[in-house]
Amino acid sequence: MIVLISLPAMSQGRKYQKGMLKAIQEMNEVNDPAGSLQYATSFEEFAQSYPTQWIPSYYASYILITTSFAESDPAIKDTLLARANKSLDKALDLAQEESEVHTLDALYLLGMMSVDPAVRGPEYFEDFNSALNKAKELNSNNPRAVLLDGMMTANLPDFMGGGPAVAKPIYLEAEKLFNEFQNDDPLWPSWGADLVKDELEKVKDVVIEE
Repeated sequence: MIVLISLPAMSQGRKYQKGMLKAIQEMNEVNDPAGSLQYATSFEEFAQSYPTQWIPSYYASYILITTSFAESDPAIKDTLLARANKSLDKALDLAQEESEVHTLDALYLLGMMSVDPAVRGPEYFEDFNSALNKAKELNSNNPRAVLLDGMMTANLPDFMGGGPAVAKPIYLEAEKLFNEFQNDDPLWPSWGADLVKDELEKVKDVVIEE
């Protein structure tokens, strides 16, 4: 009887794993940000079908956030981010103690600031720092959290302790953490390794201050 009861759950687990793997692989093969929007819908549907799993909501939000960065129209950016926030809230509710979710929250807040940096930078800066600090508190070796720290630092003015020379060591630390990062879950977030290489290329001629 125990076996018969557990069989449907096992089947559902395999279906979830197989479907999510396929969607993640296909998402990673799309080079055009707008083309990945269809996968946001797929992950939103996964989140509805598997309401106890945080990773589908994570990926739905991630796609919408990153797509917003590629948009130039502030109204479209805001629409994408509003939709992203709904999935992000679900992921946060399900995984309050997961560093990756708080890192995604920081990425979302970067997206919000990017809509109108002059106005929204001051508005969301403290929230960004809080999300990032929580991510690093939960896992100081999360390379994505360190990468976002470097990106924010690079764009801060000198009087706030920012700039490329200050950001470069942070990028180098992120690169090191990406090289060392291991997780046996094939569904686990893996973005950022290429991005940190791009950011390091931008500061390759910057001399690190002693």
